[in-house]
Formats: sequence, C-alpha cells, structure tokens
Amino acid sequence: MTLPSRRVGSRACTVNRGERVVRGVIALVLAAFAVSSLDTLWCAIPAAACAGFLMVGAITGWCPTDLLARTSGGVEPNDLGYPEAPQQLMP
Repeated sequence: MTLPSRRVGSRACTVNRGERVVRGVIALVLAAFAVSSLDTLWCAIPAAACAGFLMVGAITGWCPTDLLARTSGGVEPNDLGYPEAPQQLMP
C-alpha cells in the first residue's frame, strides 16, 4: 500500500475558470487596498504580497499553499536495488 503523494505542480486549488476569475478580482481589490494604504507600509506590503500570490494563482492556476506542502523524499533502495518498506511488515 503506497501513500498518494501530491506533486508540487498539481492544480488542486483551482478547478474551473470561474474560481480563477474570482481570485483575479479579489487580487485586484487587494492590490487597490495596498496602493491606497501606502502611507502605512506595515499594512501595504503584506497586502501587496498577498495580492501578488493571488494574481499568480489566478493567471497560472498555481496554488500558493503548494509552498507549504510536504514533498515525499522517496525511499532509498537497499543493496539489492529494491526499495525498503516505510514501516515494519511483520511484528
């Protein structure tokens, strides 16, 4: 039994065009908020960064949460060339 691994390039976040359009609109509103609050940089910089991530996700379909996803390192083969079991097979 193998565990399903999530690829880094998977598009699990965006499934249809409508969701991508909504992300683009939210990114534009957030970017407008960032521009309007340029006098308070502690608020404008994070808002602009979030707007950038949302816009990239809206255009490409990339999911910003893929940055936090764990990647499986794989199993190293043993001396005979077979991969090792990730857990003990028999007690």
